[in-house]
Amino acid sequence: MAGIVLANAMEVMDRPWAWGFADCCTGACDVFSRLHAIDPMQPLRGRYRSKIGAYRIIRQMGGFVTMAETLAREAGLREGAGDPGDIGVAEHDGGLALVIAVAPGVWAGKTLTGMTTGAVAVRAWRAP
Repeated sequence: MAGIVLANAMEVMDRPWAWGFADCCTGACDVFSRLHAIDPMQPLRGRYRSKIGAYRIIRQMGGFVTMAETLAREAGLREGAGDPGDIGVAEHDGGLALVIAVAPGVWAGKTLTGMTTGAVAVRAWRAP
């Protein structure tokens, strides 16, 4: 599974950064959706196209971690352990981001220039 996750993460996260289409949240959720046919970002798709728009939604939803918890719950996800294919919240690139586990305990996240690995997740969810 790890090889499949990494291949999908590299393909999805190699796109140029675009708020609402190819950012840290949509990137991880796009990979998760490819792997599990569940899109945790579905309720937010098309609702923002800028950093300000993203931050407005995060604030309205009670902060980044609360937003991620709400999206995970609404998508029917269960608590995860960082296994390949799990999605999580990590400190990444100077803030919080959604990331995808590409190997046990190894997380990949979207950056402005592509993808990076090695983040440590503070929360994780898996497909039901």
